[in-house]
Amino acid sequence: MLLEVAESGPWTWIFSSQSAGWGSFQYEAKYDVLRAAVTPQDAPSTEFLTYGFDERQPASAVAFLQWEKKRIPFKIEVPNVNELYVEQIRKNLLSCPGFNYQNWQSAAQFCADNKINLDQALTWADKAIKEPFRGAVLGHEDFSTLGTKAAVLGAMGRTEQADKLMETAMALPGTDAVDVYRYGMQVLGEKRNTVAMKIFEANRKQHPAEKFWTSLGLARGYTALGDKGKAIANWEMVLANAPENLAGNKPRWQAALNKLKESN
Repeated sequence: MLLEVAESGPWTWIFSSQSAGWGSFQYEAKYDVLRAAVTPQDAPSTEFLTYGFDERQPASAVAFLQWEKKRIPFKIEVPNVNELYVEQIRKNLLSCPGFNYQNWQSAAQFCADNKINLDQALTWADKAIKEPFRGAVLGHEDFSTLGTKAAVLGAMGRTEQADKLMETAMALPGTDAVDVYRYGMQVLGEKRNTVAMKIFEANRKQHPAEKFWTSLGLARGYTALGDKGKAIANWEMVLANAPENLAGNKPRWQAALNKLKESN
């Protein structure tokens, strides 16, 4: 990569297939791959020649050269970044990363989140749960790994199967009330209020001694369903049992409670 400087008018980025050449001394135009005009920008003084990246996004970034009082940027965009990322995931899982079930889970979750490569993602999710590398390492069945498989099923439009799998996940020993609450909030965010309410109710049944997260779920669920009486009772439980590290949220919860009481 070279930069052609002009006294007036735009400067030119030169991208060459001969990347091993040192500076302009070995440059030959016949190896040019791309030439792009660029307008240099004024910038704070920089003593040393500096390269960097700004405006970093999943599929793009602005690369720049900066020296003295000039900054010369160019934007890099990768339109098929997710496909490239998945291809690299496939390669990685064939080697050392494949011996860790969490890497198979992360791969499946990425595909679910981006709705890409879903058939293979379902296989990856199963490997995370059961056996990533045949005979070499075990998977791990817990709320998290089952949740990833459910996310893949949901991305495939197989919502009923995903819901049934999450029922299994919620009933597993060791499942935390906060994890079930977050799942219920996800379903509530999908406007599936009745299903979310069943999740919040199951959380209270499974964790009867837990007074904060179960109450918070029920408060939000009953509020969404318009059951003011039960919503008020659970918001009061939330406020009475809020942990110290979440005390900063109390004004917001109190406002939700006040709104319900005022509307009675």
